[in-house]
Amino acid sequence: MRRPPSYSDSYLTRMVNIQGTLTPTLEPLVIPADIYPPTLKLNEVVPEKTIDHICVIFIIKGSLHLFFISMFETVFYFLYVSQSENQGILNTIDTYYSPIVQSCSGWSNISRILIGLVLHEEFNKTAIDNDGHSAEISRSTFNRGLLYQSIWYSTGCLGICVAMVVIVWFRKIYVKWQKLMLEHLAFVLILGLYEYFYYETIIYKYDTISTAELNKYIVDGLYQCVAR
Repeated sequence: MRRPPSYSDSYLTRMVNIQGTLTPTLEPLVIPADIYPPTLKLNEVVPEKTIDHICVIFIIKGSLHLFFISMFETVFYFLYVSQSENQGILNTIDTYYSPIVQSCSGWSNISRILIGLVLHEEFNKTAIDNDGHSAEISRSTFNRGLLYQSIWYSTGCLGICVAMVVIVWFRKIYVKWQKLMLEHLAFVLILGLYEYFYYETIIYKYDTISTAELNKYIVDGLYQCVAR
């Protein structure tokens, strides 16, 4: 007796009526491709959605974000904002200083002698110059320390990011590095442009204390001294 046809080995039995008889014939079975999982390439890492995976990716994104932001803030403030603030103070002082310097050529000899006596009696030019020079050096040293501290903040954020990258490499965690970097660079670029335009259109144009107010403050103080 013939063994009934098998349904295994990728064949399907089909009964065909030939001249009134049933004859079993075998045809290849077509199996949909989506039944089997896609094959993985050698050393290909399968994405995992574990708690560790999520935490590591979160730390990488956070530290990388802080690194870019801190570096931008450091460069933007110390090279642009601080210089603008210093120039603003000098411009305020020039409100009083420039008219005096411009008018001194027209002073009479008596005025020069009287002003010279007041300056000599009330102010020690050598001591004032030395104090000013020392204050400039001290201020520069202190601000340089703040600059280094800001850079260390950025370096610390970058160090955390590098440590997480090492963990990702050892544990073979799947990370879309190109997408991650492009997202952060684009975000920092947009934020940087916003801060620049905000400073130029709002902060820099902020109307600080006026010269008339300063005059009032100084003259009132002098009259109080005279009235005592």
